[in-house]
Amino acid sequence: KLYKKLNFSLINLNPSKRGLLNFYSINRQIKNNDLILSYYLAGLIEGDGYISIDNKNKVILGITFNIKDLYLAERFLNYFGQGFIVKRKTNSIELRFTSVKVIKKIINLVNGKFRTPKIDQLYKLIDWMNKNHSMNIPKLFKDNSPLFNNSWLAGFIDADGHFYIRYSLKQLQCKFSLEQRMIYPKTQESFKPILDQICLFLNVNLIIRKRLKYKNSYYIIKIENQNSTQILIDYLNNNSLFSSKYLDFLEWKKAFNQIKNKTHLTDQGRNIVYSAKNNMNNKRTYFNWDHLKFF
Repeated sequence: KLYKKLNFSLINLNPSKRGLLNFYSINRQIKNNDLILSYYLAGLIEGDGYISIDNKNKVILGITFNIKDLYLAERFLNYFGQGFIVKRKTNSIELRFTSVKVIKKIINLVNGKFRTPKIDQLYKLIDWMNKNHSMNIPKLFKDNSPLFNNSWLAGFIDADGHFYIRYSLKQLQCKFSLEQRMIYPKTQESFKPILDQICLFLNVNLIIRKRLKYKNSYYIIKIENQNSTQILIDYLNNNSLFSSKYLDFLEWKKAFNQIKNKTHLTDQGRNIVYSAKNNMNNKRTYFNWDHLKFF
């Protein structure tokens, strides 16, 4: 149903012919990088992905990206070998996989690494694969390991997180927010348990935000204090973001270090913070993808 509702035009991508993707060889992949990717991909799918099985027994596994992250979507396309990218009317693109071979590979990567109610979609996909393609894939339980142990949260942040800087005469502060709906509609299961775990890790409180326009409520995680900001920085220094939010994170971290060291009180420090703010999010015009060298 979701597939039919989308209005899109096909982006003509042939990963074997695109020069952008030839610099790094898939042969350089090592097991450790696959482990990083598997946890990250689970978090990304749980944040901005979906799995659809239509009434014609066709499967789509899709992940939504901001249009500025087209390069990252291409890297995933190159890594898995089959799939396609579509451009939506909004400022976004969607990476879609329909190949049974690729979907099986994705399942093998993320199985046992999901943490949210969206595991329901994964279980239905596994049931479909086992029934229609004579497979025997086990349905592994949710991952309850410490969040700081792997890159799941990095993937979830790339999907739903936001770094920003409040810069005014009265306020100079680095902030972070992560928003998620309260209830997973297909099972009516709450997202609160996993969001509580994230809050516990970051030492912040979970907030409820009501959106009257859409007649629903969302959970939101906000980071505004320096202790929690440092926890997040330490985590992301060890578990990198993949999307262009990584570049925003670097600017955000640069500004935070000025504030933490009180050098923002100097003209030079304030200029550094101001420059960082003007190189983030929608104001960013330059993109460097060196952080994806391993992928």
